[in-house]
Amino acid sequence: MDQEQRPLYGVLVTASSYEKQSEIPETEAMEGHIRSMIEEAAYYLAEKRGFASGHELEDWLKAKAQILKQ
Repeated sequence: MDQEQRPLYGVLVTASSYEKQSEIPETEAMEGHIRSMIEEAAYYLAEKRGFASGHELEDWLKAKAQILKQ
């Protein structure tokens, strides 16, 4: 499209640009959802131990393994 020819409203969306735009937010949303699930699982693991400090990374990794296994 030439510089002179611009759509009147918004940006011209082609199939390839639409696919790229729609894939990125969906992937980010999925990653955010998985992260939230890991956070919650890690919280419950810490709760079971009485929130004793020094096990945060262990709880996170164990929770991550549990969630990704599902």
